[in-house]
Amino acid sequence: MMSLEENKALVRQMYELMNRKELDAAHEFLSPGFQMETLTREQLIQLDIMYFNAFPDAKAVMLDMVAEGDKVVFIVNGTGTHTGGPYMGIQPTGKKIDITNTWLVRIVDKKIVEWKGTGSFVILLQQLGVMPAIEEAIQAYNDSLK
Repeated sequence: MMSLEENKALVRQMYELMNRKELDAAHEFLSPGFQMETLTREQLIQLDIMYFNAFPDAKAVMLDMVAEGDKVVFIVNGTGTHTGGPYMGIQPTGKKIDITNTWLVRIVDKKIVEWKGTGSFVILLQQLGVMPAIEEAIQAYNDSLK
């Protein structure tokens, strides 16, 4: 069993590789049987490729991290500009994103086997301008009642 510090270092190293766009090396940290809620390892890899193509200047910064047993929980801030390819079918908007996600990973034999958490996908879509901001949605709702 890896130590808590080794588990945290593994997560940091994976994100450092992603920040350098070394996705193949980063994905080596995912076990063959990896599961992220309904996503398989291959699906996550494809989503990562799409994300980094869509946001060529994407960067992630670890804000906080704790570990217990075989689990690491971390808060990570991601930024980027949508100037590359399409993202989730959304053509490049040129808009900047700044999102913070909270994730929990489980590590077995130096591989991430499970990934859970709360991704800020609604905020990302709002920042891309394809979904109304909360204030706009509330105003539209209130206007519909008049």
